[in-house]
Parts: sequence; C-alpha cells; structure tokens
Amino acid sequence: METPASAGQHEPPRSNRKLRIFLWLLILAAATEFVLRGPARFLQPIDWNDLAQNYAASKLWLRGQNPSSAESFVALWLQEVHVRIDPTVRTHLAPPLGSLVLMAPIAVFPWPVAKVVWAVLLLAAFGLTVLALARTADFPFEEPRTLAFVAACLALAPYHTGLGTGNVTILVVAACALAIWAAGRGHDIAAGALFAVACSFKPHIGAFLVLYYLLRRRWKLFGSSLAFTAAFALLAVLWMQLRGVAWTHDYFQNAKGFVGANRIDDFSSANPIRFMLINLQVPFYSFSGSSSSANLLAFSIGALLVCAWIYLVLRDRESGSELLALAAIAVISLLPIYHRLYDATLLVFPLCWCLSRAADSLRTISRVALFLMAPFLVPGAAVLQQLSNDGHIPAVITQSWWWTHAIMPHETWFLLALSLVLLYGLALQRRDQGIAA
Repeated sequence: METPASAGQHEPPRSNRKLRIFLWLLILAAATEFVLRGPARFLQPIDWNDLAQNYAASKLWLRGQNPSSAESFVALWLQEVHVRIDPTVRTHLAPPLGSLVLMAPIAVFPWPVAKVVWAVLLLAAFGLTVLALARTADFPFEEPRTLAFVAACLALAPYHTGLGTGNVTILVVAACALAIWAAGRGHDIAAGALFAVACSFKPHIGAFLVLYYLLRRRWKLFGSSLAFTAAFALLAVLWMQLRGVAWTHDYFQNAKGFVGANRIDDFSSANPIRFMLINLQVPFYSFSGSSSSANLLAFSIGALLVCAWIYLVLRDRESGSELLALAAIAVISLLPIYHRLYDATLLVFPLCWCLSRAADSLRTISRVALFLMAPFLVPGAAVLQQLSNDGHIPAVITQSWWWTHAIMPHETWFLLALSLVLLYGLALQRRDQGIAA
C-alpha cells in the first residue's frame, strides 16, 4: 500500500513532466511566431530589405566596380531586380571593408537566389547561437531551464525583426556566441577569427565583446581577432587596387553622410520613426531638444557604464563571472551609439546567464533582469508607432510629455536599467566570491 510519504516522492516527477509539456507548448507557439514574423516575412516578394545594400556593395566589389557609387548601385539594381531606384535617395553605404569580402559568397548569386540562401544562413546562425550558448552555460538537454531558454530565444522580437528584414546582426551575434564557446574551450585562434567576422560586419557590436578578452589578457585571442579583421579589410582594398577602382572619395562621403545628413537613421524629431532606434540619444533628445546635447549625454553615460564594467572585470581576477560580464557589456554596447531593435538580439547573452546555474547565487538579480527583458518579447515601439500613425491612439496622448519621454522610448529605458542591474550583479558576485574565499 502506498504511504503518503511514498506518494509525495512521486509528485516532483509529475510536476516536472507537466512543466516540460508546458515549455514545449511555449516553444511551439514561439516557433510559429518566429517563422511568421521572421523568415516568412523576409521571403515575401519585395525588392528591398537590409540585405540589399550589403549584397549590392559586395557584388559591385566582386565585379571590380566602386562599391560606394550611387550610380553603380542604381545600375546594378535595375539589372538584378528590374527596379529603378531614385539616386537622390540614400541607396549605398560605406560598409566596413571586410564585409565586402565576407558577403562575396552570397553576392555571387542572383538576387532571388541570394535571398533564399541568406534566409537559410540566418536561420542556421540562430540555431548555432542557441546551441553555442547552451553549451557555454552547460544546459542539460530537456532540463526545464534549457527549454525555457530555447522558448525565450524564439520569442525575442529583435530576432523576428532581424530575420524579417534580413539584417546581418543575426549572423554577427552567432559569430560572437560561437567565439565565446570556442574561447571557453581554449580555442583562441578560432575564437579570434569568429570575433573578426563579427567586427568586420558590425564593429560596434563585436569590439565590445573582444574588449573583455583584452582585459583578461587573452593575447592570442585578441591578437588573432585584430589580425583576421585587418586581413579581411586589406583583401578588400587590394582587390580594388588591382582592379583600378577609385573608391575612397565616395566611401568617405557616404560615411560622412551617414553621420550627418541622414534622416533615415536620425534620432531627432526630423526622423518621424526615430523611436525605432534604441540608443540613449533618442530619449535624451526628447528632454534636451538638441542633438549635440543628446549625443554628449549618451556618450558620457555610456563611457561611465563602460568604465564601471572595466573596473568590475579587472577587480574580479578569478574570471568566475565570465558569462555575466559578457552579458553586461553586450547590453551596455547598445546604449551610447546607433542601434535599432534587431541589434537587441544581443539580449540572448543576459538571457543565457539568467537561466544558467551561474545565476543561482544571484537569483533576485536574474529575476529582475528577466523582468527587464520581457518588453522585448514584443516589438513595442513599432506597434505603438503604427497605432499612432493609423489614428488609433488619441492625439492628446501622442502629444503628451509621457508619450515622447517615457512610453515610446521605453525599450531604451529598460536597456539602461538592465545594464545597471547586470553591473550590480557583477559587484555582488565579486563580493560573494570574496566571502567564500
């Protein structure tokens, strides 16, 4: 006969089984949303997305043409897509030179094929990101925290936006995740090469993470990252020199135009969709009404956060909080310079730490961090912007102080709060290590 005590012993497995079933249902629901808002949207028959500019620039580079020329870009797009673009609109970039080389395997395909290949590559990059971070955090297969991590990654709105627009950030974050996994296993040259891929596409993402390994004096990793990044850029320049391409003038003019006369990416009121940006300049402009003041405040706070992070990392000589330190700098990197929602895919790093066993000693910190990441399960600013444009929100609200200072830039405020919480977690973890010692 089963006693109450023996019956109680069977309760945890049943409870755990119900939890796993619930998590698998969450994964199914999140995966459905992931596919519909991500790759399905990207593969719609449209003629423009975030892949287009990188694809066209690399294809022009392969052909021995100026990759920064507006005229060449318009001619290429007419040939590839049979669509004529107005050359007075910003149609070209000054991409990091190494990205011209790394995009070449995609640029060899015609545009319709390149879109499909790129979608498959980004989906593979997402899967590798989840796998690499799960291995880094030692998540056991089918443990509830592992299933929760997969479900949360699938549900992150920045991933949906990045995949839906074909943005290279998805690939950059994957390269960083794989590099962190390789570095944890002592494969410094491989990690450096992967970080070089990230830095060659988006140096304002990859460089912050590489900084951690510089502070840890991982000289081989840091040196190989610099060497591979320089090699990619040098290869791009040498190819243009051999083909006799005059590219420098247009390249630097484009770079200047991105910083200056660039309404599309402007954080001021000149840009009607400025709240799609997540950097600190956006809310600070709402307070100051001055672009220079907003930049000064954002750079100053960003510098203070980075300095605090460097101090905490250098103070922790045991490097026991590596994943937390990387998560903190990943979030901080989003604040002082230009970023859009898809760059918040970097939240997979703090998400991984929060669900890892390393966070068990800082359970309150991890729970607060998870709460602060919850708004990124939906594209909040984009939804509010659309509702406002369609007239579904009264003008008395959209013209209020709260709307422009708190509600629309809420994603940025949550990122700022998250960075402070993670820094506090770093400080507490160091204190706990000292007490244990």
